[in-house]
Amino acid sequence: MNFKKIMITALLFLFAVISFTMIAPKAADPANHRHSIEQTEDKIASVMTLSGGAAATSATLSLLPGDICTPLAEQLAELAKYFLLILSALYLEKFLITLSGYISFMCLIPLACVILGFAVIRGRRDFLRTALKIALIAVIIFLIVPASVKLSDMVYRTQESKVNDTIEQYNDLEIDGDSDTGLIGELSSITSGTIDKITSFMDNMLESLAVMIVTACVIPLLVFAFLIWLVRVIFSANVLVMDAKTLDAIANRLQ
Repeated sequence: MNFKKIMITALLFLFAVISFTMIAPKAADPANHRHSIEQTEDKIASVMTLSGGAAATSATLSLLPGDICTPLAEQLAELAKYFLLILSALYLEKFLITLSGYISFMCLIPLACVILGFAVIRGRRDFLRTALKIALIAVIIFLIVPASVKLSDMVYRTQESKVNDTIEQYNDLEIDGDSDTGLIGELSSITSGTIDKITSFMDNMLESLAVMIVTACVIPLLVFAFLIWLVRVIFSANVLVMDAKTLDAIANRLQ
C-alpha cells in the first residue's frame, strides 16, 4: 500500500469521525433549524385552533333540540378528525427537521467514508459506487425536510389570510336562538341567520382544510417523490452513475 492511499484513507476516516462527533450534533440541534421549526409551529397553532373550533362548534350544535343542526354537527366532527391527521403530519415534519440531519451525519456519511476508505485500500469499484450512493442518499435525506418545509411555507403564505379569516370567524361565532332561560342546551329554535353563519363557517373551514392538506401533506410527499425520482435518474444516467471508464479513472488517480 503506497503513501498516497494511506493518506486518503486516513483523511476519509478522520472526516467520518468529524461527521459523527461534530457535524451531527450541530445538524440535529433545533437552534440551527429555528426558522423551519417556527414556520411549522405556526401551522400547528393554526391547525389546533381550527380543529378545536370544529369540535367545539359540533358539540354545541349537538346540544340543540331537534335534528335541524345534526348534519352540520356531524360534518364539523368529521372536519375535526381531518385536522387531527394534519396535526400529526405537522408534528412528524417538526421531528424530522432535526432527525434528518442526525441520520445523515451520524450514520450515513461516516458509513460512506468508511466504505470509500476500503475502496481506496482494496481498489474495489463496487465499494466506490456503493459509497457514492450512500453519500448522495445522506445529502438527500438532509435536504428533503427543509426543502419541503420551505416550499410548503411559500404556498401557505399565499393562502394564510384565508386560514386566519376562518380562525377569526370562529372566535366571533355565536350561536343565537330562542330560549326561555338563555342556555344553549335549552334553545327551542335557532335563527336562520345563525344557520347561515354556521354554513359560512363550514365553507371557510373546508377551504382552510384544503390549504392545510396541500401544504402539510401533498407538498412534502411531492418533494419526497421528486427527490426519489431524481436519485433514480442520477443512478440510471451513465455519466452520473459512473460507468466502468469513469471508475477506472478515479481508481487510477487514487493509486
